[in-house]
Amino acid sequence: MMWYGYLIISENNVYFIVSVVIFTLMVFTQINISGYAETRPYITWNDSTNFTGYNRGWLEFKNEASNYGVQLAFDLILPYDTTSLSYAIDNVNVSRLALWLGREQARIIIGKQSLYWGVGRVFRPLDIFNRVNYFEPGYERPGSNALLGYFSLGSLSSIRGIVMPDGNIKRTLAGIRLGTNILKNDMGITVMHQSSEDRTVFGGEITGELLLGYWGEVSFTWEDTLNFSRISLGLDYTFPLMIYTMFEYFFDGSGEEDPADYDYSRITSGERQTLAQQYLYASIGLLYNPFLRPSISTILNIEDQGFIIIPSLSYAILENTELTLGMNYAIGSEESEFRNITQYRGAVYLWIRTYF
Repeated sequence: MMWYGYLIISENNVYFIVSVVIFTLMVFTQINISGYAETRPYITWNDSTNFTGYNRGWLEFKNEASNYGVQLAFDLILPYDTTSLSYAIDNVNVSRLALWLGREQARIIIGKQSLYWGVGRVFRPLDIFNRVNYFEPGYERPGSNALLGYFSLGSLSSIRGIVMPDGNIKRTLAGIRLGTNILKNDMGITVMHQSSEDRTVFGGEITGELLLGYWGEVSFTWEDTLNFSRISLGLDYTFPLMIYTMFEYFFDGSGEEDPADYDYSRITSGERQTLAQQYLYASIGLLYNPFLRPSISTILNIEDQGFIIIPSLSYAILENTELTLGMNYAIGSEESEFRNITQYRGAVYLWIRTYF
């Protein structure tokens, strides 16, 4: 808990205030309800073969007028080996609980919300809020408690500010981003600071199109005992017959060059998202048929030469139901990162998701 003048801010207070406002608005205004239900069975193998998986439900309540809106979403992940009703009730997560005020030109959002920072497709050096997901880059990001403000500075420029309270003013993260468009290139500059970690992040990004789509993102981080840079560069292009290709290179100056120095406990604890210094992500997919979309992706650890291959096939069974068949398979030496970040070497999966 912390003091800002005479205002006490804590996570519980934020939840309470936002909950009261959202409940009041939902009672007296029209609510839109949406979401999805899915099941994700896996067959994994390493020394032995195992069957696992989980069911997931996402239920979202949303109301939006011209100058205000509310969002409340519940997320439940239920493993196949759990049938207890009490387990299900105890593991319902409030993934979104946010209120926004103001029109798009000047809007403030407070509460638990999804945060997007940076322009990278897989690796985002400026996104310190979300983990890298090699297998599903477009995954549903978890919500974060924050106060976010967006203000337009004209038709081409804007400013975005964020404050993330964490019970103590020294642990509070504050950041600002200034964005604009120059010669049809979207550009942004970001500065973030957190006193408790003695950490400052400064960086920028650019995205545009000139025959090829391109994007770039760089961050410089100053910490108490370590200074480093991170860089992400990407290209994409759609060939005839709607063959889409994408490549993204990532450099992390805080990573290790020698696989012998990898510390996997930093991955499992959430302290780090990657261990090495250089990675390359590549993907190719066929978008000609909107109902049937085959693709294959791979991510290469340039330092230890290990990589993951990820073929998949998505098929729209119905207008609101999609089936995805795919595989993840790690290739590399016993010391390579991708052979050690999971308990299995390969997995085959069949996902079914229905939207409502």
